[in-house]
Amino acid sequence: MKIITKSKNLSIIAGLLIVFTMSCKDKDTTLPSCTGIEFEYTGADGPDHWKDLCIDYVPCGGQSQSPVNITGITEDATLPEIPQSYVSSAIHVVNKGHTIQLNYDAGSSITVNGLVYNLLQFHTHTPSEHNVTGIAYPLELHFVHKNDATGNLAVMGVFVKEGAANPIFAEYIDHLPTVKDSTYNVATSFNASSLFPADKDYFTYAGSLTTPPCSEIVTWIVMEHPIEASLEQIEAFEAIEHENNRPLQSLNGRIIKHYKN
Repeated sequence: MKIITKSKNLSIIAGLLIVFTMSCKDKDTTLPSCTGIEFEYTGADGPDHWKDLCIDYVPCGGQSQSPVNITGITEDATLPEIPQSYVSSAIHVVNKGHTIQLNYDAGSSITVNGLVYNLLQFHTHTPSEHNVTGIAYPLELHFVHKNDATGNLAVMGVFVKEGAANPIFAEYIDHLPTVKDSTYNVATSFNASSLFPADKDYFTYAGSLTTPPCSEIVTWIVMEHPIEASLEQIEAFEAIEHENNRPLQSLNGRIIKHYKN
């Protein structure tokens, strides 16, 4: 574990005051993160210790954490289908160390509760981080959107089950970068909407990032129905990421609402 000096702590605290407690370092296409922090999914820097990694800033021990087991849902007939205004993008694959991330070209967004959230990137978790009534999927996609005015995020989760080969994954699956910070770019364009199920039913709740600093700034929209990818495609992600799913967190009284078309 990297030791954080007092001077770094002061920089972290100052950054938090400026950026609505979002992050210690914020980049356009990455999630909020704490400068100098290194985390793992096992051992001394694993999830049980994330709340101790960023001194004086410990939202990983908060009461509105993610992921969760989706159960005991509340049907809400007032929820709308989520408007997705996606344009095509080239494929920009980055190995982030703990996940494979695809940075998305500017110009795509969703609208949640009357606010526009711009699509920054999507990344993968093997196996899925969210469960549905205790059942996990082999892969979950997280589409990260940011509202520029508030700094808050809306993340759309898409489950992936084993089945037919996914044609979008096929464009780059044989070239996944295996070294942290390495990249692979494909000139072929695609539309992120093609990685969503045709059935738009979803679950939604207030939660957090699923990696440090676990900022509780996320409106989660988890699609109920999965898409498909072949076993070989799923295993290609898993071979690089290994098991990069944070353990399930307590709901602590939060309500999970369900939209059904």
